[in-house]
Amino acid sequence: MEQINKYKLTASMVRGFFVGFFSGLLDSKVPDWKKNKDVRVLKKLAAEHYETIHGHFANVLFPLLLTTNFESYEAALEDMNKRHFSNATPVKLLLRYACRDKELFEALVEEYQRQMVSILQGRLQPLDEFYAGWKRGESVGELDVDHAIRNTVRALMHGYTLGIKASGVGKTSLHQASVFRLMISGMMMLLHDEVFDVWEGTEESGLDGVFRKVCINAHNYETLVNEMNQAYEDLARAEGIESADDAVN
Repeated sequence: MEQINKYKLTASMVRGFFVGFFSGLLDSKVPDWKKNKDVRVLKKLAAEHYETIHGHFANVLFPLLLTTNFESYEAALEDMNKRHFSNATPVKLLLRYACRDKELFEALVEEYQRQMVSILQGRLQPLDEFYAGWKRGESVGELDVDHAIRNTVRALMHGYTLGIKASGVGKTSLHQASVFRLMISGMMMLLHDEVFDVWEGTEESGLDGVFRKVCINAHNYETLVNEMNQAYEDLARAEGIESADDAVN
């Protein structure tokens, strides 16, 4: 089975959270932002949520990092209990534990800082900057591509959902077009190493063709779709999401 470098997966999950979270805020508070991408709008949102974003980040990334770096989520929790972790344990220590490896944790922090800089500049980080800047490393090996796809989907969709909730406007549904855009971007950053026109050659196959193109093969495509559907169900239970598309609410 194809493998993904854990450093790239970690960077993808970090960027996935930030792009998802701020997409959720923008969809809820400034739904027409994509028309002109006014940097002042994103800067204002970044300032408003600066003090709380690290908590949302840990909420999303901590369980994903555990499943990335431990044999199982349950095994990690059992080990945490032995080490007397509690609700009072600092977020930084939790994330360091979940990374297991010091160099991977440093890469996580570096990517977090890169994403914050981009947001504070009033823009969502472009893919070419992501490709050029994520911290390379080999100290923790690789993870199978199925697991990597599932974790990236979760980072994007959970981040997006928390952004919607953090907006405070009472919106409890997802905008399907935004979810599709996030999934395409997510597979681009995880499975590819350079930017390309995802729509080229897909005139007849349309959106489905774009998804298959960024997923590279049918197996990855099926993994993505299955995880999207499962994430919808889980988020509906955990976060009170009412529908897959706000157009019907």
